[in-house]
Amino acid sequence: MKDKYIENINNRFNGKTKDILLKQVDLFYKDNQNIIKNKYNVGEDVKLKKGTFIHGIFGELENFDYTINNGFIAVDFTNQARANKISNSVGMWNIKEDILLRDYIEQYSGFTITYSIGRGPEATNVSELIPYHKFDEVTERINDSEEIWMYWGNKTKEVSFIPSWVSNKRQIAFILNMESDYAKELAYNDVWNLDFDREILENFLDYRYVDKFIDNERFNRDASTTDRESAIMFGLPNCLIEGIFVGRKIEKDTKALEYIKDKLPDCYICNLDGKVIVGNM
Repeated sequence: MKDKYIENINNRFNGKTKDILLKQVDLFYKDNQNIIKNKYNVGEDVKLKKGTFIHGIFGELENFDYTINNGFIAVDFTNQARANKISNSVGMWNIKEDILLRDYIEQYSGFTITYSIGRGPEATNVSELIPYHKFDEVTERINDSEEIWMYWGNKTKEVSFIPSWVSNKRQIAFILNMESDYAKELAYNDVWNLDFDREILENFLDYRYVDKFIDNERFNRDASTTDRESAIMFGLPNCLIEGIFVGRKIEKDTKALEYIKDKLPDCYICNLDGKVIVGNM
């Protein structure tokens, strides 16, 4: 497969972008890396360190084997490219601070709210990530403010892509440990990285967004747009997988849990409470 990806890159890219992607493929297939993986017993709380990546997949087990057999590779290199805002990369949820998995899930199982401070052309929009079951508390605070005139909200993007307390549409997400030097070298090639210039970004962004990314330091990301994402050029290898967290349906499915553990024997499995239900000690 490596030769196939190299051919794809040579046919579609030039200059600095081509060099970056070819290096990324070499790193992807590099052997004998000192991969860091945290170990857990059943019942322990999973702790996410700053820089940890999380990636959810569609469906239940139907896409599981493909991911663990091939790694996380941008669809543009494996299938017909889709019209995405960001292409030739793999989306990851990037943990911004040390946090318990349970607390992280509580945060993104809520919604994002945007409110307008002031009125008219001088008004400023502010977005906040509102944790699960905190809606009343936040809206009461907003309604008591004499400066806030309008507000509106949406579900968080995470709810659409990884298991959550409010939706069963996603049942599996991978936790990737990014602590090693090897992992950090791969993660550097992030479309959101401010080190990359227009020449490079034009190969990863829909033309409608290039100017916004360049002129506004990557589109002025906030809690709504969101400021919690990474887009890793080409992709990341499956050796970085540390654990799996599953939705309520799979948590109750003994055969599914056994299947996951058989495929990833050195990884733990945890639930939406952030507790390990299958250990890896």
